Amino acid sequence: MPKAKSPETPKERLELAKRYLENAKETLKKAGIKKKTGRYEDIKYVSSASGIAYLSALEALKALFVQEKLVEDLRKVKNVKRVYSLISDLTRIGKDRDTLLELFDDVYTILHVSAYYRELQSKKAIDDGFEKVEKIIRIVEKHINGQP
Repeated sequence: MPKAKSPETPKERLELAKRYLENAKETLKKAGIKKKTGRYEDIKYVSSASGIAYLSALEALKALFVQEKLVEDLRKVKNVKRVYSLISDLTRIGKDRDTLLELFDDVYTILHVSAYYRELQSKKAIDDGFEKVEKIIRIVEKHINGQP
């Protein structure tokens, strides 16, 4: 099996983000749903899917950080405070910067902290987290493609 190459361009990194999100959705389908309570059943799949979806949001944001030349080495973007700081530095994208900050804050809280670490199983909350990842990807894609 050939070794996967690391994304080098913003577009490649954005495509990786989309692949992560699709993988997360497939994993979440395996969790099953308790119809009476509106909760996902199998915490293993919920946790895995939530972690992958969070990584999707991070990869999309990294695409924008690379395009805007905010970081030389993405391996140094290791903590969430740095991610918030880098989003705040995205001044050229106008109001979308504030939107990304709010969306990322929700994704971090819902998917990374609550679902991945604290075993949140609420279908409504987790689905909301996934929708916010999709919004992040759409905003980043707009700026990667040079649309206002």
